[in-house]
Amino acid sequence: MIRLEDNVKVRRMRPEDMESVIDMVRRLKKINEEFDSSFIVRDDIKTEAENYLNDTMKDQEKYILLVAELKKKVVGIIKVDVLERICYEPRHEARIVEFYVMPEYRRKKVGHALMDEVSTILKKRGISLISAEFPSLNLIALGFYKKNGYRDLVSIYGKQISDEDEK
Repeated sequence: MIRLEDNVKVRRMRPEDMESVIDMVRRLKKINEEFDSSFIVRDDIKTEAENYLNDTMKDQEKYILLVAELKKKVVGIIKVDVLERICYEPRHEARIVEFYVMPEYRRKKVGHALMDEVSTILKKRGISLISAEFPSLNLIALGFYKKNGYRDLVSIYGKQISDEDEK
């Protein structure tokens, strides 16, 4: 029996992947929008996502952007920001900021293949701390990360500022 994860190739994003990856970023942001009104997706998301991804591909020291490919089709993405932690050890942290697998490929180890490749890259670079950023109400993401050994590190709270706040 051939397992799906045996046929998935994980590699760095290339310019020719742009349309597929933009679509996945858009899908991810639309999911985030469902969790909180602070995540309203902009009308120009395609242009913004393309600029964001082009900037990311230019700086492979600061960012890791991988795709999962199956039969020459991009079926998942992961983007990691490498951050310097001022005053803390370990000095660097890798933060997953974009992680999306097409619905028909979920629960088939595609996400694990992406995470495994990120871990391999980070180990080679001597980075030992990885974190993930996602909307607080995304219980699916929360469950996935907890199941994979992640724990709470920080809390970020926000609110919309309105004219009524000044009265």
